[in-house]
Amino acid sequence: MHTRSFARFVNGRTRIRLVAVLMLLALAAAACGGDDDGPSGSVAEGEVRCPLTGVEASDDAPIDRPALAVKVDNAPPARPPVGLEAADIIFEELGEGGLTRFLSFFHCDDAEDVGPVRSARNVDVDILQEFGPVLFGYSGANDQVLAKIESTESIIGLKHGDNADAFRRESSRNSPYNLFSSTEALRDLEAAGDVEGLPSVGFEFDPELLESETQQEQSPAEGESPPGTGEVAEPAETVAFEFSPATRVRYTYDADAKRYLRFHGDTPHNSSSGEQLGAVNVVILKTDITEGEVRDASGSPTMDTSVVGSGEAVVVRAGQVEFGTWNRSSLDSNTTLETRDGETIALAPGNTWVHYVEESESVDVQ
Repeated sequence: MHTRSFARFVNGRTRIRLVAVLMLLALAAAACGGDDDGPSGSVAEGEVRCPLTGVEASDDAPIDRPALAVKVDNAPPARPPVGLEAADIIFEELGEGGLTRFLSFFHCDDAEDVGPVRSARNVDVDILQEFGPVLFGYSGANDQVLAKIESTESIIGLKHGDNADAFRRESSRNSPYNLFSSTEALRDLEAAGDVEGLPSVGFEFDPELLESETQQEQSPAEGESPPGTGEVAEPAETVAFEFSPATRVRYTYDADAKRYLRFHGDTPHNSSSGEQLGAVNVVILKTDITEGEVRDASGSPTMDTSVVGSGEAVVVRAGQVEFGTWNRSSLDSNTTLETRDGETIALAPGNTWVHYVEESESVDVQ
């Protein structure tokens, strides 16, 4: 059995992240009541926020459960995706043939359907460890990756082959792009039932980023900094970058919705519901990406993405961009974001898309 506690996994980390502290304080405050607002950028008394989004939680939100991650394909035959609009954080990773896949995290919200569910890679295990304890739904993996998942204590693998009842095949789609599940079905599995603990996260959120009068009416003027930024931020109406010539990504800011709409090149990236996917926060992390020793079913080498260390970071939210660095000291620690001056880069409350791109790739922000 896998009875695990949040304290067990944060014990020994270099420091407890601010958002985790705020969550615990907010839970305590909720029991005591109170109507006064906290200091600027903080959680008000009695207010509970979802740890992966910084969004105020509803009264019935299942705050105390672990995160659930699901591996979802992004190859052209796999589109449109299902359920990603309900995800708190999505990591986009470079795979074989210059295509990408998504590691999508669900915590406060659920998805009635999610997929197409695909196989795990080494980089998934490395990313998952900073959120532990974490449930992980995936279709399968080669022996090396399976062994890595099974030997990582903070990851509870929910593989299709061992849990067929939690997955279904969609007759309208071609294999292997037709495997789907739901967050409820995965959480109802016996292996997931006794896992306890809030997800750990290194990102920090500032509620004021989307609440200021400037953001409600228009994007900030050039040279102005919204609350929560560490230095003078610049306007960011669009951000574009490449994983490869086969995968070009662009986001365009919707000032009314205060979120960035996602495109494949010039084509809107829509979900199966017809809704265009988007993010309140777009985070691009530059890192070293090389061909790995593991090969997929066709014999193509998978890509090894370095998610420990540091590198350039581009953070876009609230109509603004900040250039800084990302840092993660070990697999057991969290990824943090800092300005070039060493100040924390706060995210706006809402969902986040994180993209690991080759350090030589350029990011065009306008």
